[in-house]
Amino acid sequence: MINELQKSKDLIDDEQYELAFSVLNNLKELSPKYENLRLLFSSICLYNLEDYKLAIDFADKVLRKNEKNEFASQIKYLSYFELKEYDNALNEIISFLSKNKADLYKVTLEELLIDIKDGFINKDETISKIKELALKNNVNPSIMDF
Repeated sequence: MINELQKSKDLIDDEQYELAFSVLNNLKELSPKYENLRLLFSSICLYNLEDYKLAIDFADKVLRKNEKNEFASQIKYLSYFELKEYDNALNEIISFLSKNKADLYKVTLEELLIDIKDGFINKDETISKIKELALKNNVNPSIMDF
């Protein structure tokens, strides 16, 4: 079973997402740790296959088992963004970072601060929360000079 997980990871690395998803879909009776990896890898495949709604479902399953999985949260965020569900995307990043520190999300926070500066995000409550999370996560403060 671990060999199949590694095979699916190699296929993902080679951008063979349909084949990787097929391998992952056939894996059964995994330990909780490996099941979480299977779900995460599946969400990556589905995102890259542009099945954003299903990618969100799989990423959400990962987050229910491990709420600190930033990669799964990013897949949800990016999937909502691709679906043009911008409020859901912002809610995902805000929800995740309200409970966890940013690692992968640091760049995203910088981009959101630039979007605020450029007027693309204009809800006061959202702006305030993003600024708060940026400060909490030591995001480049010069970006917030607006």
